[in-house]
Amino acid sequence: MADKISEIAKDYHLNHGRCAVSLAYGYWRAQGKSEEESLALAEEMKAFCGGRSPGGTCGALHAAKLLEPEHAEELVAFFKKGAQGCTLCREIRPNGIIPCNRCVALAGEALDSLKK
Repeated sequence: MADKISEIAKDYHLNHGRCAVSLAYGYWRAQGKSEEESLALAEEMKAFCGGRSPGGTCGALHAAKLLEPEHAEELVAFFKKGAQGCTLCREIRPNGIIPCNRCVALAGEALDSLKK
């Protein structure tokens, strides 16, 4: 599949919500997994949605770090640039830093950037 993780994840999030699940879905679809397999793998991230990631990290960012743990620092640095230095859901959501859908896209863009 030639689509970018960020686009697939953002579109999925628009229709289904759940940031961490959406990011993982985009990741697996971009890897060429089937719809069914991508959904099953993405559901493994549902516990991290809605500010429930360890330390309160944005669920989409946390999912990205779980999917590419060897690049966690790069992913965080990339995400911070687009989220005014924030990584915590409780900083981003209530303060309107960026919308949740943008967090999903941003985490996807961070993953996409690893391929360059």
